[in-house]
Amino acid sequence: MSITSRITIAGATAIIAAVAMTGCAGPGSTAPASERPTSKASSAAATPTPTAEAAMPTDLTFEDGEALSTTKLPAFSLEVSALADWKQTGEDPATGTREYTKSDGSVATITQQRITDLDPTIGDRAATEQLFTAAGLPAEQLEEQLLPTMTDGTAQFLSIAGHNSDGSWSATVARAFAKPGAALIVKVKTSSQESLRPDLHDILVHAQVVIV
Repeated sequence: MSITSRITIAGATAIIAAVAMTGCAGPGSTAPASERPTSKASSAAATPTPTAEAAMPTDLTFEDGEALSTTKLPAFSLEVSALADWKQTGEDPATGTREYTKSDGSVATITQQRITDLDPTIGDRAATEQLFTAAGLPAEQLEEQLLPTMTDGTAQFLSIAGHNSDGSWSATVARAFAKPGAALIVKVKTSSQESLRPDLHDILVHAQVVIV
C-alpha cells in the first residue's frame, strides 16, 4: 500500500502545537502528532514479542537504517503487563495496529506495517518525513525522539503534537525504514495537554524496537 494514509487525525483539523516530551525514552524531545488520514500499507503483525536479531546494532540512527537487510522487519516488542492502568482494547491485523486504553480514557495506537511505495534510496529520515508530510503535517515542526531498542540502545524517530478541533490532544512518534519498506508508529490521544506527556511516556519507554 502507499504512504498516503497511515498517520490519521482524530476528528477534523488540528492545530499544531509544540508539546515538550523530554525524558520519554532517552535524550531528545518530542512533539508527536495530531492525526490525519495518510497511508495505505500492507499489514505486519502488530506488537509481537520478537527475538532481537543477533546482528542488530545497539543503536538505530537514521543512517543505520541504510545497512538493514530488505528481508528484515522492524517491530515493537511491547509487554502489555508492564503498562500499569492500560489494557488492550482493539486489534486490526489488516493494518498491523493494536489499540490500548488507559483508565483515564487516553488511547494509544501502535502500528507496524510494510509500506510498498517507499523509495529505498532516500534514507530513513527523508522517508519518515514523508509519512508526516503525506498527512499534511509540516516537516519543519518535526522533532527528534529516541525510543529504546531491545539491545539497550536507542532508535531515532520523528514526532509532532497537536490540539485537535474536538478539544483533545494527540501525539505521534514515527519512523520509516526505507530499505525494508516498513514503518513503526505510536499515537497517543488524551483529553488534556497535561496528560499527553506522561501517557506518551508510559508507552514509549516500553515500546522497544527490534529487528526480526
